[in-house]
Amino acid sequence: MLMKALDTLHVSAVGPDIILAGQTFEIADNDGEILRQRGLAEPVEEQPDAPKPARNRTK
Repeated sequence: MLMKALDTLHVSAVGPDIILAGQTFEIADNDGEILRQRGLAEPVEEQPDAPKPARNRTK
């Protein structure tokens, strides 16, 4: 399940670092539902846009 953090939080199942408010992350459905019920995160329907690759300068 893809979730968006509504507050800064730490979920060891996601990774060792904190998750900042507004950041999206992948988590198991049952754990994501617990975060949603607690008001810490909300489900995201689609994948966030991937960052555009840097353009190389040519001389």
